[in-house]
Amino acid sequence: MNIDFLDTATKIALHLEAMYYDFGYRKYKMNRFEPYSFYMENENFLEDSRVITIQASSGKLLALKPDVTMSIVKNHKSYDKTKIYYNEPVFKVPAGESDFKEIQQVGLEYIGSVNINETIEVLHLAIKSLEKIGEFKFLISDMSIVNELFSQYEISPKDRKEIIKRLKQRNMHELAEYPNVFQKLIALPANCHSAIAQMEGDSDFTPCLNRIARLKQIIDDLAEVTNMDKIMFDFSNVTGTQYYNGLTFTGYIQGIASKVLSGGRYDNLLKEMGEKDKEAIGFAVYLTEIDGAKKYDKSIITQS
Repeated sequence: MNIDFLDTATKIALHLEAMYYDFGYRKYKMNRFEPYSFYMENENFLEDSRVITIQASSGKLLALKPDVTMSIVKNHKSYDKTKIYYNEPVFKVPAGESDFKEIQQVGLEYIGSVNINETIEVLHLAIKSLEKIGEFKFLISDMSIVNELFSQYEISPKDRKEIIKRLKQRNMHELAEYPNVFQKLIALPANCHSAIAQMEGDSDFTPCLNRIARLKQIIDDLAEVTNMDKIMFDFSNVTGTQYYNGLTFTGYIQGIASKVLSGGRYDNLLKEMGEKDKEAIGFAVYLTEIDGAKKYDKSIITQS
């Protein structure tokens, strides 16, 4: 089929959807609206609590969805699939901006029992998604290590937010107000194996050794299925939302300032919504950002 008439982002989305389907994921279509109360009840899981609302004819207040994953978790029981992919818009204020924006996303979610094999599959598909777009870098961090350190040093909720903020800014100077281990997090080498070895050999990370061992297994297994040259550690890549409780990852494309992919392990969200016996991991590719890419894999737009 000739798809030359389509824009870059749409062409890429078609091939990403086909790739996810080939790996056993099935498409999930959702409503653009959710009850406004749903987002207010789960405000802690939103990057920004501002949402666009509209009053239904029944008088009920609805919101244009600012987040796909929350809607999938809320409604996936009726779909009864473990492996889900989607191509959906969200409506939110992007970080660092002041106005609402429609952002088209294609992504996938694995909801069920998430072990090492499922984790590697999702990471591998995230990396392959970036390969479809252009020259990339893939950043990995782990909120379970950060949260373990928060517990070990009895960091208050207010200070946790400050530490996350300063990690994201790589603000070594202001992190000095807190235990030294948080400075060490952003001073870790980018090479994944070197970073893990450094944490294993540092007594400040002793409370996290079980989590570091699990992360080491993920990195070792990932290295067997993908080239690790463009994959690196970066604990400034942590997230301030309460979504994630484990591995987190972000993808960047050369020529695009903003991230084009983000994801991670989000068991916390499932537990909050009553799914205490399930785990989840997933990611989203931001097609709106990709549409401005200068470089991408031109081979995908000539495939039939």
